[in-house]
Amino acid sequence: MQVERILREYGQFLRPMAEAPRDGQRILGRTTQGGLIFCYWEPHPAGLIGPNWVEERDSPVGYVDRFFDGWIRLSDFRLLDTNAINRLLVAYIDDARAADDRSALDLLDASGADRLSQAGQ
Repeated sequence: MQVERILREYGQFLRPMAEAPRDGQRILGRTTQGGLIFCYWEPHPAGLIGPNWVEERDSPVGYVDRFFDGWIRLSDFRLLDTNAINRLLVAYIDDARAADDRSALDLLDASGADRLSQAGQ
């Protein structure tokens, strides 16, 4: 995937969940749907059965490791410049086309159509 290659160039890459710290450090867990969640490993969460990834203390909801496809250490996470963001956007579109990801392509088409209709007003 082009997106992951570019993220690696900038030092932003996912580590396997088996390597995630279980000592209370906050991490960014990436969901299998591609979203990022700030969370930490709680060995004794209130209201949950057994150790779990949670967002906040006394959280009513936790996440199993299988919910994440990887993680990023917060200290390694950096804001990217405009050039990097543009490269990632092009890579995202290329990846969506290669995978025939209709939901991503439809979203891009819809946002482009919205801009065109606003420009025509």
